Formats: sequence, structure tokens, C-alpha cells
Amino acid sequence: MRLRKLVSYGIFVLMLVIGISFTGIAHAFDYPPPPGKVAIAQETSDLMLNTLFAALTQEFNETTPANVEQGKHSISLIFNDKNKDMRLVGTVGPLRESDRPSDSFERQANALAMASQPQPYVSVQRVDNKWYYRRSIPLSNFRAECALCHVNFPAGPTSDPVGALMLRVPINY
Repeated sequence: MRLRKLVSYGIFVLMLVIGISFTGIAHAFDYPPPPGKVAIAQETSDLMLNTLFAALTQEFNETTPANVEQGKHSISLIFNDKNKDMRLVGTVGPLRESDRPSDSFERQANALAMASQPQPYVSVQRVDNKWYYRRSIPLSNFRAECALCHVNFPAGPTSDPVGALMLRVPINY
């Protein structure tokens, strides 16, 4: 009799643990993050954009015809393929395959960036079971130095769209 109660109790505890686990998993999958958490991610994205823009501006200020290869290498180290949270994406060659849009968000964002009236794109999405605040910033041939590295660009600055900067900030909740 005591063994039967112990087994029954063990099964009850196991079912309770499984139920709580499934509830937690379902919560993470079914519900987007609350607006307050999205706002924090948006503010983080704003800071990230300011930091990246400052770094790019510094790179442009220091890149000359004499050191263009070092400048290209420096930018590729900042925007390396292992960092999925900040990417330069486009369809105007020359590009590496990894610089092309890689998912539906990036395809939509790049299409909006390449339109006659370029527009940013923002979305809160789940990627690999984690919620992210995602945004794109359209890019143009906005500095003369662009044509140093991208020899197919006309001498700038011009308003010609060339792609987008993609930012992705995890939302913790």
C-alpha cells in the first residue's frame, strides 16, 4: 500500500513538472514581449545605431585612396558574418553572398531601402525561439569615400540607394 502511494505521488509530481514546463514553453512561443520591453530594445537599438554611425563616420574620415584596402578590411571586421545583430545588406554588387538579404525581414527591408522613396523598416519578430526588435536603416551613396571601396558607385555623395543597415536587439522578458 505504501509503495502504491509513493508511486502515485511520484507520477503526480512528474505530471506537475511536465505541465509547468509546457506552460512555460507555450508562453514563450505564443506571446510577444510586452510594450515596455520592446521600448527598451528600441532605445538600445537607437544607441547601437549612434555607435555604429560614429564608427562608420570615423572610418570614412580616415579612409584615403592610399589606404583603401585597409579601410575595406576594417569595415569587414566590424560587420563580420558571425555577428547577426548588425549587418550591411544589399543587392548592388560587388557583394559577397553573405551580404545579401537572408530572411523575409531583410528582403522586405532591402526592398524598402532600394525604393524611389527609401524607407526604414521595423518589426518585432521571433528568430530561433528568441524575440528581437529588428530595424533597418536605408543607406545611400552618401559620402565621397563610398566610391573608394565600391568602385561601381558613382562619385558621391549621391542619393542613390545601395542597401540597408540591419540591426537586431534581443528582447529579454
